[in-house]
Order: sequence, then C-alpha cells, then structure tokens
Amino acid sequence: MDGTLSQLVTLTSAANGVIAGRTGADSIYPSNADFKFCNSVRFIDIRKPLLGKPQEIERHKDPYEWLRSLKPGHATRAWLTYQSGNLAMPPDHQLAGFAGGGGTWQLHVASPDRTEIWLPRWEVTRRDDPDTRIWSVTYSCVARVPGKPSFPEPRLDLITSRLAASLNATHEFASVHDLAFWAGLFQRAADCLDPSLPVVFPDYIQFVFLDSYPETAQRLLAAAYTGWVFGGMGSWDDLVFEPDAENDRYNRLSAELYSAVTDAIQQATWSFGKDALRG
Repeated sequence: MDGTLSQLVTLTSAANGVIAGRTGADSIYPSNADFKFCNSVRFIDIRKPLLGKPQEIERHKDPYEWLRSLKPGHATRAWLTYQSGNLAMPPDHQLAGFAGGGGTWQLHVASPDRTEIWLPRWEVTRRDDPDTRIWSVTYSCVARVPGKPSFPEPRLDLITSRLAASLNATHEFASVHDLAFWAGLFQRAADCLDPSLPVVFPDYIQFVFLDSYPETAQRLLAAAYTGWVFGGMGSWDDLVFEPDAENDRYNRLSAELYSAVTDAIQQATWSFGKDALRG
C-alpha cells in the first residue's frame, strides 16, 4: 500500500483508539513506520476571507496534538471514505502510486454535533535530507458538516467475497502468463481472507489496534496491504500484454482489483470496535 493511504489508515485507527479510551495511540508519532519519511505532519484549518487568498491556520502541529484533541465525548468516531477520480486518464489504478493520484481519500472525524473532513497533501520539502525524511504532510480540514453524524455501515461479508473473486481472477491471469512472482503475491493476498489461516500482514506494517477490528475486517486489511500492486515503474501496472484483447482484459482485471481493494479498506475502517465507540 502506498504511504499516503497507509498513513491515513494508521491515523484513523489511532483516532478510534483514543475515542474508545485505549492507551498508547498518541505514541505513534513519529515512531510508526508510516511517518518514517516525513519531516512534519500538521493539521490546519483553511480560512477564506472576503478579500484576498485563503489562509492556512495551524490547529495542531503534529499527530500527537491532534490525537490528544480527540477525547472521548469530544469525538465519537473516525473513518475513511474513497471517491474515484472517475474522469481520470489514465484510470485510478494507474495513478495510485503517485502522491495525490488514484482517487480521493477523506478522513472523517465525528463529534456529537458535527463531522469534520480532512484531506492530506504531501509535498517534497527536503529532497536531500540525510535521514530521507523528505515529505511534509498537511492535513486540511476542508469541511465541517453540522448535525448529528450519519455513520456508514460496513458489509464485510459482501466485500470479502468481491475481493476474493478479484484476487483469484488476477492470480489466474498471472499464472496463465507465467508471472510467478505476481501469481504468488495474489495467492498470498487471497490466503489472507481464508478463515482457516492466520491473519498475516507484510513485515513492515505496524498496525495500530488491530485487535479492535472484527476478524473479517482484519483479514480484509491484511489482504489489501498484501495485494496492493499499484504503483509506478516495476509494479503490476507497468505490464503490457499482446494481443490487444488480452491487454484489455489485464486492464479490466486491474481496475476491478483496485476498486475491490479500496472498497475493502474503507469498509474495514467503518468496523472499528463499535461496542467500544460512543456513537
């Protein structure tokens, strides 16, 4: 999974942990691997005066401060939503490896009387940093929706079936074309959904409060991390097949896999320990 999305998942899970009263969430920054290449991660409001340019007003200087503001009773739930780029050319799955590409992810944080929506912006500000902390990340509060929040309801069994079918189809395609590496990867991702097997994440993932998700959601997240094959050069998206009809099939399968993976991620975030959350 690309760093932008993985960081969003980590922040969402940590936020829900704070809201549920769990300890340790505020220690994720900067130690969690999702912040390894970041020199700053801040949270801002955007003020639009009657005259002049919009102004950025810093609300929290880092995730530690942001998480401490999400006290039980002040916040009720956090979750992610995904919106396809729709008109994007090339399609979303081919742009997912680039900062800001692959559709739009939104981080929602609800309180009793409103919901705030946050969008990330990643910028390279220290290209020659000796510790490779080249990125500055800014989360902007782009909307405040008044009123009692409406929480999305996950359909975990349905998206599990969809993701399994998509992974099996791409696995079959890769096997037919003697792409052993990719076939093995798709099989490992599909195995994550098998309830008879353990839930296994890639070694580099430091998932926050995994035990607060139902097992089905844990499996969806593990499959999404393992089966994320969307990037630039050298990725699954970088292949070409002949004849054209076979290349068209490859593109269809890739687009469907990307859609299933993004749907699995957002729905999994909707399922964080509901009994522990105040809603």
